[in-house]
Amino acid sequence: RESGERLEAEGGCPDARLSGVSKQRQAANARERDRTHSVNTAFTALRTLIPTEPADRKLSKIETLRLASSYISHLANVLLLGEDCRDGQPCLRYQDMILHGSAALSGPSLRPICTFCLSNQRKQQMDQNIKLSVNF
Repeated sequence: RESGERLEAEGGCPDARLSGVSKQRQAANARERDRTHSVNTAFTALRTLIPTEPADRKLSKIETLRLASSYISHLANVLLLGEDCRDGQPCLRYQDMILHGSAALSGPSLRPICTFCLSNQRKQQMDQNIKLSVNF
């Protein structure tokens, strides 16, 4: 009986108080669903901007973030080198420029592999093979 009297003094019956908490929880859940939907929509939009092989490959969120970062670096190298990257491998060419400039200091090192440069290289080789087969 004391707890009922305390609840009345605090603003109502136990059911009214619980329904207020429940409404707050429902509102918080709705906000979280909206936030999750917004994040998923952004990932879907980002996936459409990243070239993949095969083209319809579904990327996980972490793959999407990693490839997006790599693709941004690749595009930055394309812009940096401009006409000097006609071979489709701007990242390798950029690494060569850096290594030749500081080779004496750093010594031999491994070059990172850019999947976008490799993809461009494969496409160019396929195009050359098609041209050669057409000429024969």
